[in-house]
Amino acid sequence: MQALKFVVIGMGLLLVAGLVLLFYGLAQGVGKLGGAPAALGEVIVPVPEGCVIADSRIEAPYLVLRLDGLAERGCQQVVLVDLESGRVTGRVTAVSDR
Repeated sequence: MQALKFVVIGMGLLLVAGLVLLFYGLAQGVGKLGGAPAALGEVIVPVPEGCVIADSRIEAPYLVLRLDGLAERGCQQVVLVDLESGRVTGRVTAVSDR
């Protein structure tokens, strides 16, 4: 009977230690998720004349801008802006295949 008592106490201690480690790991992981990105300041994104920003959204780690307007002016674009550096890192331009 004495041995069973020690086994139950030992398993209880292991359970408590496991829960403490689990909560510690969760607390450390939440800190790494990141909060708000650092302020970028002023970012200048060249947009062809006559074009407008039709849509914008954040797809981490980028700001995605969809430009709209006349295709002849090169307005059909998607622009990727890096949220950390503020640089334009990519552009996708739709052109006619004629």
